[in-house]
Amino acid sequence: MLRITLLMALISGIPMIMEVKAQNLQSIGPGAPASAMGGISSIHQDVLAMYGNEAGLAFIENTVGYATAEKRFASEGLNYYSLVGAHPLRSGVIGFTAQYFGFEAFNEFLFGLAYGRKIAAHLSLGVQFDYLQVRIPGYGMKQAYLVELGLLSEIGEKVRMGFHIYNPFEIRWVEQEVLPIAVQVGLWYEVSDKVITMAEVEKVTNHPANLKVGLQYQVAPTVALRLGINTNPSTISFGVGYSIDSGMRVDVSSSVHQHLGLTPIGGVGYEIQD
Repeated sequence: MLRITLLMALISGIPMIMEVKAQNLQSIGPGAPASAMGGISSIHQDVLAMYGNEAGLAFIENTVGYATAEKRFASEGLNYYSLVGAHPLRSGVIGFTAQYFGFEAFNEFLFGLAYGRKIAAHLSLGVQFDYLQVRIPGYGMKQAYLVELGLLSEIGEKVRMGFHIYNPFEIRWVEQEVLPIAVQVGLWYEVSDKVITMAEVEKVTNHPANLKVGLQYQVAPTVALRLGINTNPSTISFGVGYSIDSGMRVDVSSSVHQHLGLTPIGGVGYEIQD
C-alpha cells in the first residue's frame, strides 16, 4: 500500500516529492547505531560522523568503514543502503559517503566527500560537499551540488556539543522549489562508564522542530543496548551493538513509526587496527 501511495504521489506532485525525498536522504539515515538512539547524528566522534556531522571525523585515528541497510517501514521496494568511510591524514581526516534510497519507479542517490580537523584542543570543524541525484523513469532526472558544515566541541571530559547545517545556501531544485535547510544541535553526556545519554533538536525548513532523545547502556565490554525517541514524527527506536577486538562491529536496530510501522536496520563496520 505504501508503495502504491508513493507512485500516486509521484504522478500527481513531482516537484513536491523531489523536495521531500531529497530531505529524507539527509535526515533519515544516520547508520544503525544512531538509528537505535532516535537518529541523533550531530555528536559522534567515529565513522558515524559521516552520517551527520563531519566535524566528528577529526577524532578518528585509524582507517574505518561502515555499511548500513534498511527496509523502510518493512515495505517492499522502500530500501535504503549506505556506505561511509574515513582515513586520517597528517592534518585532519577525510571521509566519503554513498547513499541510495528507492526502487525502480523512484530512486535517489547521494555521494559526498568530507574533511574534518581540530581547530583547537577541544573544538573541531568539518565540511562536506555532496552530489545529489533524484531519478524518476519517464519523468527524467534532477541533480544538485550541496554543502554541509559542522562543529563539535568537547565541554569537559564527559560532555560534548555538536552543531550541523545541511544545505546552508538553500540550493534551488525544480522550478520555484528549493532544497530544504536542515539544522541539528546535539548534546552528549557520559553519565558513567556504562551509561551515555544524548539529545538533539533538528529543524528542517517548513517542518516543525523534532526533538530526539537517546540512551546507550554498555551491558558488557563488547555489547551495548540502545534506546531512543523522536517527537516529530512520533517514533521509538531500539537496538543492540556488538564489537570485537579485531575492529569488527555489528549493529542491529529498529524504529517504529506511529502510523507507518516498523523499519528494520542493520549495519556492519570494520576499523583497521595499527
